[in-house]
Amino acid sequence: MGKPLSIDLRERVIEAIDGGMSRRGAAARYGIAPSTAIRWDNERRATGSFAPKRQGGDMRSKRLEAHAGVIHAA
Repeated sequence: MGKPLSIDLRERVIEAIDGGMSRRGAAARYGIAPSTAIRWDNERRATGSFAPKRQGGDMRSKRLEAHAGVIHAA
């Protein structure tokens, strides 16, 4: 998964949308996918924030730790 786009870019896109530009127009202006601008705007309307969410993380080790005794006994 790639790195999240900068907060500065997110702010500029949202400001353009708030200024009357369409979401697709703002996406074209800033060189991002229309779905990204739409998702950011929907997230901002629903929660009041458009900051990036946490990504990834170590998902496997929690499942493996539950079976650590069996794994080490083998």
